[in-house]
Amino acid sequence: MEENNQQKVEERLVSAVSPINTLVQHFDEVENNDKKVLQLENELHLQEVDVDSIEEGYGNNHNRSDKDGVVLEQKGDGKTFEIVGGVDFAKPVESQEEFQSHEKELEKKTESDSSKPALTAKTIIQVVMAAILMGFVFGFVFEKSRVFEPENIRKQFIFENFLMLKMFMGAMSASAASILLVFVVKRDLFHEISHAFHGCARRGLFKAVALGSFLLGAGMALGGACPGMVTAQLGANVNNAWITLIGAVCGALCFGLFEPAIALWIKSGFILNKYTVMDYFPKIKYWVFALAVLVFAIGFMIVSDVIVPWKGEIPAFDTSSMVFSLRAWPPQVSGVLLGLLQIPAMIFMRDTLGSSTGYITMCSLTTHAMSDATRSQYFASFSAFRHGLINWWQVPYLLAAIVGAFVSATASDSVGAPRDLMTPAAAFFGGFLMLFGSRMAGGCTSGHGISGVTLAMINSIVALPAMFAGGIFVAFIYNYTNTDFV
Repeated sequence: MEENNQQKVEERLVSAVSPINTLVQHFDEVENNDKKVLQLENELHLQEVDVDSIEEGYGNNHNRSDKDGVVLEQKGDGKTFEIVGGVDFAKPVESQEEFQSHEKELEKKTESDSSKPALTAKTIIQVVMAAILMGFVFGFVFEKSRVFEPENIRKQFIFENFLMLKMFMGAMSASAASILLVFVVKRDLFHEISHAFHGCARRGLFKAVALGSFLLGAGMALGGACPGMVTAQLGANVNNAWITLIGAVCGALCFGLFEPAIALWIKSGFILNKYTVMDYFPKIKYWVFALAVLVFAIGFMIVSDVIVPWKGEIPAFDTSSMVFSLRAWPPQVSGVLLGLLQIPAMIFMRDTLGSSTGYITMCSLTTHAMSDATRSQYFASFSAFRHGLINWWQVPYLLAAIVGAFVSATASDSVGAPRDLMTPAAAFFGGFLMLFGSRMAGGCTSGHGISGVTLAMINSIVALPAMFAGGIFVAFIYNYTNTDFV
């Protein structure tokens, strides 16, 4: 009798574990197939290519190039490069003349590509409508989180308030789950999106990515915002938010205009020859990494809220029975809703969440005032942002976020309610540093922190702590020297 019972228990255990084993085997089979494809591509790429066909992709972390993912070695004739491996970045140019030559070719290629009717009117309408709806939700949930208030941003950096981290972890968990879903059900889309992120790795990991992220964090502590958050502040009528916006636009414009002067600095130093965690640690599967991020983010949200309940961090918390008229939602919930926007971004834009590209795209229109020769010779990378739906979708997205935040604040009768904390100087220079740093680093809080990290990008994993380091450094100094910091 006991033997029969033991046999039944063993059978039940086997039947319970069997689906898990099948799922793991499925992941392993798909991963092995991907490796075989990449190996075949590397073998096929062992050929000579003309230097004029190389697209550097510098300055835009969304340039898609057939030459991405290879190392090019210049041959003796000085005119051709030999592809010597299937690793992950083109060698940086060694002189200003070479850089300008490559930028000219990029400008020509971009202009010729933009004249092709690659997009239908239906596709454009779908992308624009999706961007508007996404932006509205972004602004609405950001306003409900109360994270957009400058006081809460500054208090986070001096560890007196944890609303920002709770929302950030919520967004990261939802982003990891969303990208993992695409990884499982639509692998080609996952690879396209991951591939599109490689451009921002073609810069110095410390000279550009870490330093730029440090400046971004410093700007966040100074201005009490981040690039995307400025839109929520405008919609909720935060004092001096429009000055933060002006500073952000100036920062993006200055980076675009001074880019030729600092390009060699940005593309020098230690540059990754591989992009992702899986490239450096092949035994780690992406789905394992994504699940680890998901579990960590959820665990952090639970533990942090047990230690410091979110309701105690929001003054004058209300208890309205209407969910949309509440002044505040749990920041974790707002973060999850924000992170789920990753799904329409991937489906309709074939892109991931970000905000700073919208600023540089608008500023790139200033290159229309330049002569063709000047634009082509010096500002090819900057002017390239004028073209492509991959850049322009963030503009209606950010504009709609202003509307979403205004609707949310109006519903809860909290328009203009955030504390008057920002001085005009802090707002302007904070906005300036945020965008200049974001463009130097190749991504902002959303681009690196929410999207890049959950894609297992090494440069984003470096950028995230650098951003917090910059914010903490400036916040503690500012708070020590100025009693009006919070």
